[in-house]
Amino acid sequence: MPIECLISFDNNPQGVYYAGQELSGVVDLSVDATKRIKGIHVTVSGYAKIRWIKKGYPRDSERAMCRAYRSYLSSRSYVLGSCAGNSCIDWLAGEYSYTFHVILPDNLPTSFDGKYGQIHYEIITTIERSGRYPKVFKLPFTVIQPLDLNADAIYRVPLEILDRKRFWSFCCPTGPLTVKFSTPYCGYAPGQKIHFVLYINNESSIDITECEVKLKQEVSYESHDPQHEYRYDKHLIALKQFGNVLRWSRKVYRGFLDLPSIPPTSVKPTCPISVNYSIKIIVNPTEFHWKLKLKIPLTIGSIPIMDGPDALLRFNRQQQQHQVVSQHLQISTQQNQRQQRPQQRGSLQNSSNNSSNNNNNQATQAMQRSGAILPAQSSPSSMPTTADLRPMAAMPAILVTSDSDSPPDYIPMMPPSYEDAMALSEKFSDDIEFLTNVSMSSILSAQGDVTKTLYSEPSNTQNRYAAQQETDENGTPAQGTADLLNCEKK
Repeated sequence: MPIECLISFDNNPQGVYYAGQELSGVVDLSVDATKRIKGIHVTVSGYAKIRWIKKGYPRDSERAMCRAYRSYLSSRSYVLGSCAGNSCIDWLAGEYSYTFHVILPDNLPTSFDGKYGQIHYEIITTIERSGRYPKVFKLPFTVIQPLDLNADAIYRVPLEILDRKRFWSFCCPTGPLTVKFSTPYCGYAPGQKIHFVLYINNESSIDITECEVKLKQEVSYESHDPQHEYRYDKHLIALKQFGNVLRWSRKVYRGFLDLPSIPPTSVKPTCPISVNYSIKIIVNPTEFHWKLKLKIPLTIGSIPIMDGPDALLRFNRQQQQHQVVSQHLQISTQQNQRQQRPQQRGSLQNSSNNSSNNNNNQATQAMQRSGAILPAQSSPSSMPTTADLRPMAAMPAILVTSDSDSPPDYIPMMPPSYEDAMALSEKFSDDIEFLTNVSMSSILSAQGDVTKTLYSEPSNTQNRYAAQQETDENGTPAQGTADLLNCEKK
């Protein structure tokens, strides 16, 4: 009968621990006959290992093994015998129980098993035998790096993203396609539901066939041997699909994504394996048009956001601290600017005073010769200048300010005519200003202003500027320019 081994944890049958907790357990061994052994030791091990094969290095016909290894935990204790010398002992037949105990470090990364590497923790019981290979028994356990979403107020901020896109149909631009996505928080924990609102306003002449909301896991692997390289892997965690959105219409979709048991987001960049999450929104138009894709990062923690009184007090306290820090920063910047302005102003005044004094002396001499009465000279006043009274640069406003889930009222529109489409193609050939994120209210209010500026006739100042460009170097108007100036006068 071979040697039997049973490893168990104290008060934790699943073997899941947080970094910084105490790990303890029992190793039960049974042997049917007397064995000649050197010793028995229990090892608590934790490591990160990366490995993949790279083709064409250093030549096309050769391959190289890219790998990396980092040890995080290695605690060995002998329960029978010792590591000193080569002495052997007789291990009598029977049943034995040995205990082990270790405190996990605080900086251990979360357990992970991926395509190109893994972060692994295990309990190893080794029986060293004389003249034979050692007998090894292993039991893995899971370590989670705690990430409390209540510890920082940033995780309570709503998650919002907005984007616009224009399609091209027969060399003419269509109306804009506006997509807005929002969630109540930017941090969630496994077991929760990510509730979201997807607003689509299709003012183009292209139909939208399908809309998708995906939660993806992005893993990066970093190797050090034979050279520093990266590899990336993506996994689909959750998916939600919605129907079509016809041309010149809008729709609001509300749904949620279920979070399974997944490792939290990697916060400390000390591990060669980094795990991150993001939400991806894909809007599929018909025919051959490009898709509209939006991507926004999401934090997955181990402790969910709690709305109890303690959590609210902590949230308010952190907000007050952030406000105090921002006020101190603004005060310090104002003081620095005020200190720099007199120095710059003094250097400019010194140079300007020299030139102004010369000019004033020449002017006074000329006026004295002509017999004019000179004005009384004023003494320098202590009033602040306009540079001192100029207000500080305002902080940039938040792009999306709507906290409600209900979108603004929809403004119906008719398909543009051929002449209007040609005018739009000339004006929107460079569509950079509509690619910036703006609020929903500014989008709807700016539609009337844009259409007015597109079809407005050129003003008199524009005609006058064109006429001035046609004048020659002597200042006389060129041929055909006088008629245009006469028309302006009439």
